[in-house]
Amino acid sequence: MSPFAADTSVLQRAAEAAWFPLDLNVPERSFSFARIDAEALERSTFMDTRLDAAIAQVETVPADALAAFPVPATPPAWLLHTSFCGSTLLARALHVPARQVALKEPLVLRRLGDARHAGRDLGDLCELSARLLSRPWTDGGGVLIKATHAALNVAPDLLAATPASRAVLLTSSLDDFLVSNLKKNADTQAKIPALAERALQAGTLHLRLPPQALQPPDLLCAAALQWAAQRDLVVSLANRFGDRVRVLDFEALLAAPVDVAVACSRWLRLPASADDVAARAAEASLRNAKAVSVAYGADQREREAQLVLEHHADLIAHARGWAARFLQPALAAQLPMTAVEHWT
Repeated sequence: MSPFAADTSVLQRAAEAAWFPLDLNVPERSFSFARIDAEALERSTFMDTRLDAAIAQVETVPADALAAFPVPATPPAWLLHTSFCGSTLLARALHVPARQVALKEPLVLRRLGDARHAGRDLGDLCELSARLLSRPWTDGGGVLIKATHAALNVAPDLLAATPASRAVLLTSSLDDFLVSNLKKNADTQAKIPALAERALQAGTLHLRLPPQALQPPDLLCAAALQWAAQRDLVVSLANRFGDRVRVLDFEALLAAPVDVAVACSRWLRLPASADDVAARAAEASLRNAKAVSVAYGADQREREAQLVLEHHADLIAHARGWAARFLQPALAAQLPMTAVEHWT
């Protein structure tokens, strides 16, 4: 038995959300904890290796020492998403610190996704990680957990581990995904084939694809393959969890960020008032979600997208046609999208 198993001080510290699980070693079944302040949740674009927090001391705690930690009284809300679809914007719009916080891509979820991709047995680590991340930061507060897209392979486990929770599944159109990839730097674009393979391994789309689909002729077609594989994972989540999830398209978020954020907060049963969420969303919609000191809005994004579409018209048309021929017929189904005003 772990020497921590009977250490009540571990469970006492775990009662505070500010004693945060920075990292997770899946093979060794141990978490790395440190105390962070609530302001770090807002400062940090992501809560992975880019966490913007002053860390005084890191403590390694075996998972077994946390087995008796109780399930938080209020279930978390989940934001699950494909790549490049505005999830950081939506998370910032829903972050109202006095009433609800948004945890943007905690590293422990990436570790779970990586371990699943590597074929490791996760045991109870998804359930335990979800419990730790669900701890409220204020009395009666809510928690939105935005998982990295690389954790889509463990999303079913996370939802199953939190049966009272709900999720928003955020995605985007193929054209928007292609444009987004063309705007990225060479290092980000170089990751496309590996991300496509990762998403394919997590689902069953590869079983329905023709051989040509698994040999994309160029990087933009590989991006289309990544989009299709991630999209198919979202379809699977929607089919499996039914009324517990709602599918949202990025275009709807861009068109009405305030209304969409208010509808998401309400449907996810987060506690902030509609007025507070609306004010927060209005502010977030005028800033670059990944660099909040930079002004940025839907109009500028549309202008940039048009420039990319015009400059790379032939490449995009080729990728679109290739996807229509080799990918679209194999997609399981259309996503069950309903306008947010009709979410119940």
